[in-house]
Parts: sequence; C-alpha cells; structure tokens
Amino acid sequence: MLRVLKWLLLGLATLIGALVLAVAVAVMVIDPNAYRDEIAAFAERQLGRELTIEGEIDWTFLPWLGLEIGRVTVADAEGFHDAPFVELDRVAASVRVWPLLRGELETRVLELDRPVIRLMRDRQGRPNWADLAERLGGPEATETGTQAPAETPPDSSAGAEQAGGAGALADATIGGVEIREAAIHWTDRSAGQEMVIDPVNVSLDTLRLDQPIDIHADALIGGQERIALDGEARVTLAESTPELTASWTLAPLDPKGVISALGLEPPTTADPQALRRLAGSGEAVVTPERIELPTLTLELDDSRLQGEATVQPQGPSIDLTLALDAIDADRYLPPAAADDAGAGMASGEAGAAGETDNGTGDGAASGDASLGDLRAVSLDFPLAPLRDLTLDGQVEIGELHIADLRIEALEASLAGADGEVGADALEARLYDGRFSGHATLNARGEAPAFDIATRLEGVRFGPLLEDLLDRDWLHGTGRFRFSGSGGGPHLHALIEDFEGEGRLALEDGALLGLNIPHEIRKAGARLQGEEPPEAPQDEERTDFTELTASLALSDGVARNDDLLLKAPLFQARGAGEADILAERIDYRIDTTLDEGLAAEEAPLLHDLAGVTVPLTITGALLEPDLGVDAQGQLETALEAERQELEQRVDEEQKELEEEAEQELEEQGDEAEKRLREELNNLL
Repeated sequence: MLRVLKWLLLGLATLIGALVLAVAVAVMVIDPNAYRDEIAAFAERQLGRELTIEGEIDWTFLPWLGLEIGRVTVADAEGFHDAPFVELDRVAASVRVWPLLRGELETRVLELDRPVIRLMRDRQGRPNWADLAERLGGPEATETGTQAPAETPPDSSAGAEQAGGAGALADATIGGVEIREAAIHWTDRSAGQEMVIDPVNVSLDTLRLDQPIDIHADALIGGQERIALDGEARVTLAESTPELTASWTLAPLDPKGVISALGLEPPTTADPQALRRLAGSGEAVVTPERIELPTLTLELDDSRLQGEATVQPQGPSIDLTLALDAIDADRYLPPAAADDAGAGMASGEAGAAGETDNGTGDGAASGDASLGDLRAVSLDFPLAPLRDLTLDGQVEIGELHIADLRIEALEASLAGADGEVGADALEARLYDGRFSGHATLNARGEAPAFDIATRLEGVRFGPLLEDLLDRDWLHGTGRFRFSGSGGGPHLHALIEDFEGEGRLALEDGALLGLNIPHEIRKAGARLQGEEPPEAPQDEERTDFTELTASLALSDGVARNDDLLLKAPLFQARGAGEADILAERIDYRIDTTLDEGLAAEEAPLLHDLAGVTVPLTITGALLEPDLGVDAQGQLETALEAERQELEQRVDEEQKELEEEAEQELEEQGDEAEKRLREELNNLL
C-alpha cells in the first residue's frame, strides 16, 4: 500500500512539473502580440466599442505569472469626443505561481500608468457612458448603469459559495494598487461646463485580510487646487460578511478655489473670506448593510463640527449626533441676501408711483417696501427621498448667528418616519431669554406641508426685533408663542394655506417712533386754534407698563381683536387685520386718557380725562400711515366742556343773584330794625 501511494505521489509531482514546464515553454515560445487583434476584437464584442492595443504585450512566468500591456484606447460613443473615451499608457499585473498552485492568491502591485477618462453629457443631457452601463449592467440596468439585484431564494449552495469565497479571500494577498498621473475630463454641453482633474494619484499598500492598509490619494483640480487624502483601512470577515474599517484625514483645502478650478462660478459670500478653508478627519466602518462613522470632525473656516452617524442605505435610515461649536451663517449668504436677512424685508426705498398686485388683485403701492413676488420663492424640492426616511438625531450648536440673530446653546432633536421629517424638540437661549418649539415637514403630499410651534420666554424684544427686522420699534421683556400648519409649492401658497394662532405679552416697554400723548395734544391744540406744542426733545416713544395681544392667521390675513396697552397716562385697546398677501394693514387703537394727564402733561386737555381717541394704522403693510383720528372725539369733548362751563356760569350767576337779593333783604330788614329802634328812642 505504501509503495502504491509513493508511486501515485511521484506521478502527481511529475505531472505538475510537466505542466509548469509546458507553461514556461509557452511563455518563451508564444508571442502574445501575434494575438493582439483577436484580443481587441473579443473586448470590442463585449464593450460594443472599438478597443485598440497600440502598445506591446509582455508576459513573464517564474516566479511571477505576469502580464504587461502598453498603450490601450477605448473609443467614445458616436456623437461625443473624437478622442478616446478611455486610454492608458500601461497596465501591469502579476501573480505568484507557486502559491497559486496551492490555491492561494498572491499578487504584485497592480499598476496603471496615465489612465485618462473623458466623460460628457451632450446638449440633450445624454451621457457618453450609457451604452456601456447597459451592456455591463445587463438588461435591467438603469440610466446610470446600476442594476437591480435579482431576488434569489436562499439555499445551501449560496452559503457554500460564500464560505468558499471567504476562504479564498482570507488567503489572498494583493500587493497593492498604484494609479499614476490619471486624468478625468468632464464636459457638460447642456450646462456649458468643463473641468479637468489632472493628475490623480492613488496608492494602496498591500491588501490582506485583518492587516492595515495605508492609503494615499491626491488630485490637482484645474491645474490650480490640490486635494489630498490620507488614511488607513482594514478588511475583516465576520461570518463570511466583509467589513471595512478605515480612518482618514483630509488636508486643508480652499473650497472656493476648488469650485473655481472645476470651471464653476464660486458663490459670492457676504464675507469674502468665507468658504476659504475646509479640513477633516474621521473613522468609518462599512458593511454591505450599513455605514458607520464613529468619529467625524470637519473644520470650515473658523467653525468645528464633531459627531458620529450611522447610515443604513436600505430604507434609508440615519442615526446621528452632531455638535458645532459656533458659526456665523450670514457670512455664507450672498451679500444681497444677507442684507435682506438683516433688514427682514422690512425696509425699502421708495420707487416709482404705481400699484402692484403681487398676484393677489389688491397690492401695495410700489413706492412702499414690498415683500416681492412670493410665488417666485419656490418650495418645490424633492419629497420622494424623504417619504421612506427614518431619522433619529441630536444636533447642538454653541453659538449661531443667522439673519442677524444671535442664538446660544441651540439643541435640536431630529426625527423622521412615515414621511414626516424635522425637529420634534428645539431649545435655545437668545436675548436673555429662552426659545422652545418644534418644526416638522410633511413630505407625503405633492407639495411640502409644515407644522411649527415656537415659544419665547423672558426675551428682550428690543434687540431681538432690531436684529431680525433692522427696526428698533418695540421694547419690553416678555413672552410670545405661535403655532400653526400649512403647505404649498411656493411661499405665496404656503401663506395662503397656513392656519395659526399666537399671543404676545410684554412688560415695562415702549413703542418707538410714536408718542401717543403728544399726538393727542397736537390734535387738541389745532381744534382750539392754538399753536401745536413742540415735539419732545428725546426720541418719539410711548412707554407702557403692560402690552398683551393675541393673533389669528388664516387665508393670508393676520387678525387681532384684543390688544391691551396700559401706560402711565392712558390705556389703549386695539383691533384690526393685516392682509399679508395684499400687503395692506387696517388697524385701530382706541386710547383713553387717565386722570392727571392735564395737570402733569397738557393743561389744554385738563378736562379730557376719560375721552377715547382713536389711533389708526393703515396703508402699506411694511410702511403704514399712522394718524390720530381725534376730530370728532375732541370736538364733542370740548363742546361738552363748553356747555358744562356755561351751565356752571349760569348756576353761579343765579346763586350770586339769590345771594344778592337775600343780602338786600337782610340789609333792608336790618335798616328797618335800626330805624324803629331810633324812633323808639326819640319817643
């Protein structure tokens, strides 16, 4: 038996030696260049593109079975480039023979020298890779060249194949990958864009399971801006499932410079120094089912973002935690947009006389500040990707400057499910007070719909409104809440559909730009034919101790019926509405003067305590006309005062007459008494 086994092993060794010798002789005798045309024809049948092997083909045997091919080109699709779609100067690959005979894969570095790829979209938006995507992706390939995975029932053979593949992969050693001086050309004739990334260099060290792999990649964009990425990766197998773990570092780059080098117009920012530095680092864990980012750090200019995230493409599902130290968002807006944000669209220069209906049929005068064409503010963003999204996250921002607002310690709890995505809890500190609320986007319909709720507590409204609207017109500390919902394809439709309600309560504040007692004094002086009093030396303002009001919003109209303003010299109640879409306001405030106003402020109005004087706010929404409609009320009050004075004069005159008559009678009686006494004395 042992003798038979010995002869079998000897025969097998002889057979293997003969095969190795035959391959070696074939390598030395057969010239592969004689078969270039056949190789090119075979590749052309597979690709549907003309493939040309211009360079020499060389191969080696011991100890490496290697293949090296010179210049190769693949023609572009008809109607696109005259130059090749793909070309490269050299490709070289080899495997070690003896490990291969034992069923082990061990390769040298895969080398690609000067590969060039030219991508293009024509004027109709068709890409020059569509035919290749269809051929390589199969009959179910999509436009982008991807293919839907076929559903196959699980069986034991699949597991065996996976196990076998895993075993082969476990024993494999890939010597690395070197891509030298690659180039990518991009042309979009439909958008008139062109860019060149040249050169691109990629280097991967030896690839082996459970061993670290050093990675380096760098590219020069448009011959101007360089991008460099370094990292380390490790591939492992867990129950036949591959897992890639990597760490990476992005060297600082100039985002505006990169965009410009790509042939695009970089954004013009309010701060010219914004978008000038981007760097980052992090870790990633990738499996077929998920992508984990256990650490992530991005630095944009002076801001630093840190966090972690998990993404599952199926669904998709996103779980994240992010913390941003500070950011001034206004720096990144276009200059005009930043100015508008600071002004809150609440100021504007007078234009030519005329009317504009803003698409509503009513309209505000064109000389007034205007909200503009609200239909042009589109909300038509993609909703389909949000309908299946599952989102769970936490976001923290230490300091946020946006629309000239200064916000501190912003915290947001993000949530998404069943087509609703947003922040179900918002908390922040601002202007010595607190903000809380929620904001949700409903993506289930054809147009986006929103549900919001906001609440301000203990906020100083003076600096808040000055920063938000660029107008210093209301001071005071207090509360404000508002909640509502609505939707539409653009801002006009959203305002028209929105239904909401809110309430405001302020203490110890002032209305700036209007002095109600002074306006009443002026009206009274005019009625008396006297010179109106001079305006106060300090700023025009009306101080109050308490201000409360509720708000109802429906069909684009904001309505208030219960304004109450309490001031040291008067009390006021207001009601009216503001038509946002028509940009018109019609509001009336009835002011009732308190006792003591005349003695302390205006002797002219000494007897007007208790008289109600209306203040009207009418006209353009953002630049209304203010007036005191006091003619009738003051005339009535003064006429009543005149009649009262006449009555008092008559009553006093009658009293004087009666007193005079009584005094005369008393004097007569006294004279008669004295006369009688004198007569008696004489007698």
